[in-house]
Amino acid sequence: MAPLKMVVFVGSCRTGRFAERLKRYVTAQLQKRGHEVTVIDPEDEPNLLAVRKPLHFHGPDETPPAWLTQLHEKVKAAQGYVVLCPEYNRCIAPALGSAMDQFPPDSYRHKPCAIVSYTIGVGAGLAAAMQLRSFLGELGMVTVPFISLNAKIQNLLSEDGSATDSGFSERMAKLIGELEWYGAALTNHKDACGPP
Repeated sequence: MAPLKMVVFVGSCRTGRFAERLKRYVTAQLQKRGHEVTVIDPEDEPNLLAVRKPLHFHGPDETPPAWLTQLHEKVKAAQGYVVLCPEYNRCIAPALGSAMDQFPPDSYRHKPCAIVSYTIGVGAGLAAAMQLRSFLGELGMVTVPFISLNAKIQNLLSEDGSATDSGFSERMAKLIGELEWYGAALTNHKDACGPP
């Protein structure tokens, strides 16, 4: 399978976040399989949380901030996405929605997205994952069938992003395999037939 361009969206910017471990793990797994990975993390680009005008709301006589335009080029070029979403109060993390809403839905349309949800408790992020199916669909993405639901994330990954649980590794391998399949299939079809 040819390497794909992937974007990983990190959905947490809280102090002491476990997203850091998950980001390291997912990025390493995708790179190990030969994919080109861009990470969009509100911790690295805090402006994502303070944008008052999304990229696609700028008029023809306005110039969006350079950092936003540069991130958009990565989002637009991607052939697949992974969202890392903690569940806060049985909802999608606000940082994730804020980051993804900065870019026009056309940039995401007809591309696959894999969902990784997690909690430090026993819920595994199921409620957030179900909401993400709707949210990502509204952005035009195709969510892959398998979702990686992860309870007690602190017990599944070490601080350096290494997996400490074989079940977690198996879930992530299945998820990435589906993302690769959909990424290749949708890219090939778009190349052969153009977008609908």
